[in-house]
Amino acid sequence: MKRLVIIEDGDEYAEFARVFLGDLEIEATHSAADARAVLRERGADALLIDLRFDRAPADALVGDIAATAARLFGGDGARALRYLQDEQGTLILAELRAAGFAQPALFVHDFAPRRLANLRRLYGDVDAVPALDAAAIRRALARST
Repeated sequence: MKRLVIIEDGDEYAEFARVFLGDLEIEATHSAADARAVLRERGADALLIDLRFDRAPADALVGDIAATAARLFGGDGARALRYLQDEQGTLILAELRAAGFAQPALFVHDFAPRRLANLRRLYGDVDAVPALDAAAIRRALARST
């Protein structure tokens, strides 16, 4: 593997990757739209995706706050926004898969086994590591590619 696209709302994952995964070409993106553009223009061997996007502006999130509020939270927009922020990484992955991007995806999150199995059923090549750990990330990426 040579090229890793990171999708996050901050810079922590990209900074970590540049220091501890420096042999890889790292490109950081901060939204689904950014990730789509990078993947379309330059491609990637794998994706490293942040799950929570609580620092992203609401208008940059995948998902409609009002529709989510009506569908899931009895019209409570604050709860819908929090839900979209908390699940943004999976929502971005869903959008990327729908756009035809099938690169292996890796989350830094301690998913329950059932949840990870469901993500794999829905989105194909998905893995997770519980923490920013260079060795664990390399092992997970090696299994996928």
